[in-house]
Amino acid sequence: MSTRLETLQRSMNLYTAVEQMHSTELQRLTTAVREAQQAIAVEQSAAEVARIDGRKALTEGDRVVWMMSETQQETAGWRRQKLEEVRMDRQELSDAAREQYVASRLKKEQMKRVFEEMEARVQMEEGRRMQSSSDDLFLSRRRWTDAKEKTEEREQMKAS
Repeated sequence: MSTRLETLQRSMNLYTAVEQMHSTELQRLTTAVREAQQAIAVEQSAAEVARIDGRKALTEGDRVVWMMSETQQETAGWRRQKLEEVRMDRQELSDAAREQYVASRLKKEQMKRVFEEMEARVQMEEGRRMQSSSDDLFLSRRRWTDAKEKTEEREQMKAS
């Protein structure tokens, strides 16, 4: 029975390692999503700064600066759009990794319960064996004592 328990322990260790691997992958992908969100925020800020510069250039009548700001706004918008696509792709990967992590965590927990149940059964069986052995020892001593007493009684009856 202990070999089965050792096998279950190795399996449980394997499930734990797989869960850890999925957790690491989820963290990596979550970080990638966060980085894409930060890059999008940077592009939004750049577009806002370009809009402000464009308004200022319009009020001052500086057509060159105004055209540059328009170009910067368009470029920031285009980069933001591409970054949004990247973020969505990364989010899908992150969601898939989250599902995989949750599934591996559930499997590990199931394996842990199976291992704990098996371990409890092994301990119970071992306790029963020890009790049985103890009972057998007690009974054999009792029989020996009873047999000795009967032998002594017979010898006393013969002697009387």
